[in-house]
Amino acid sequence: MRKERGRMVERKRQGSAKASKTKLWYLLFILPFILAYAVWRWFAVVAESLILIVFGYVPTFHPTLWLWYVAAAFLYSWYIFFSIGIGGSLVIAAWLWRRKDVQEKILDYPTVSFIVPAYNEESRIARCITSLFKCASEYPAPSEIIVVDDGSTDLTYDASCATVEMNRRRWPHVKGRVVRHTANLGRAEAVHTGVTMATREVICVVDADSWWEPSTLSELVRNVGIDERIAATGYIHPTDGKRDKNVFIIFQQQEYSQALAVFRCAQALVGAVFIVPGAIGLQRADKLREVLDERNIHSVTEDLETTLQMQKKGFDVGYAKRAQSKTVAPMSLDAFWNQRLRWFMGGLHNLLGIHRDMLFKRRWASLFLWYCLLVEYGGAVIEVLTLFGLPFLFWFAPDRIFFLCNALMFLAFVIIVGTIHQAIALKFAYGQLNHKRLLLYTPFYIVMRFLNVFARCTSLIKYLMGDRGTWHKTKT
Repeated sequence: MRKERGRMVERKRQGSAKASKTKLWYLLFILPFILAYAVWRWFAVVAESLILIVFGYVPTFHPTLWLWYVAAAFLYSWYIFFSIGIGGSLVIAAWLWRRKDVQEKILDYPTVSFIVPAYNEESRIARCITSLFKCASEYPAPSEIIVVDDGSTDLTYDASCATVEMNRRRWPHVKGRVVRHTANLGRAEAVHTGVTMATREVICVVDADSWWEPSTLSELVRNVGIDERIAATGYIHPTDGKRDKNVFIIFQQQEYSQALAVFRCAQALVGAVFIVPGAIGLQRADKLREVLDERNIHSVTEDLETTLQMQKKGFDVGYAKRAQSKTVAPMSLDAFWNQRLRWFMGGLHNLLGIHRDMLFKRRWASLFLWYCLLVEYGGAVIEVLTLFGLPFLFWFAPDRIFFLCNALMFLAFVIIVGTIHQAIALKFAYGQLNHKRLLLYTPFYIVMRFLNVFARCTSLIKYLMGDRGTWHKTKT
């Protein structure tokens, strides 16, 4: 009895020590805001000193409207506290989560159903199906692959059948079949058809223009099994399927590293992952059917809508950083613009319409949804107003030359901060600060940023006018 009591006391002591250590780690979140305040307080002073000492320019201030000072102070403060304070907090959250390098052995391997919804994907479907067969061949439990041709007008069905048959001869223990819609019903219906036909314990919905690494399935299963999660997603690498020299691909690789290796990891720290995207994801079949049976999925971002419904029901959704998928990303302005309009319209439809009540729940996921709404969409409006307002700020400045010098130094500061953020994101995503020289493109990333900003503002206007988006496919 004494020994047992002693062990209980020791376990309790270790638990208290671990909880205290965790609280100390969370104090790190104060540091980015202290740094942001220091920069906010002293940057203008340092810039003015440089202009006076280095350039030898003595400003002559003229009276101007008080609104000019308010606008300049707001934009200055917004960027510093957003990029350094909030951005730094997200980096710390991602770093803390990534320190939890859990490598537990899988004790129970569930059976798996892969579902591949496809529409006019004859040139890409073979690579997707083959990668899933390879995943299934290295997985110790039974697997099946179900391709749903959603009324394609090209040779997607024939290419799918040929690829499935070829891989079944190579790996006969992996089942595979292709079903066909007589008309194009949309991705949500194609997924629903696949889920209805699936016979396994967990379901992986995989876009036809994506392909998985051989270890991805095992990594997702491990992540779900650790804490009895309902679903999990992983890292997506955008590519053109060849040499990745297209400038849109390069910018999207930078963007994905920030969105997934930082923002998604920060969400995972507090169990607030709210989207299992089509490129990579695993969900327990019974819970996915429960969600799909309860509601008619009708947004153009059905993966976001489904995952938010899981969050609403209290299901735990995880992120597996070692699980990786490659996806063919837009390679032209037209394709990129249409993709972003669909994403952003679907996001607004879910945030302000379908799942509006999630904003008012006392959950970490709600906080991240508010971040998306206020910082991403609200920030997009602020940035557009800033872009068009800069000529007025210059024209009405108390001293135009002094304002221009400050603006140029602030631009250099923005590039430095952006480069630091990008280097951290690439390190988290690929293990290298300058993966394939992506960091060198950071000064030009502003092009991608403003494309997203204008797409968000366009989506916001369309949404307020009653548009809810459409699911249409364009050539990449």
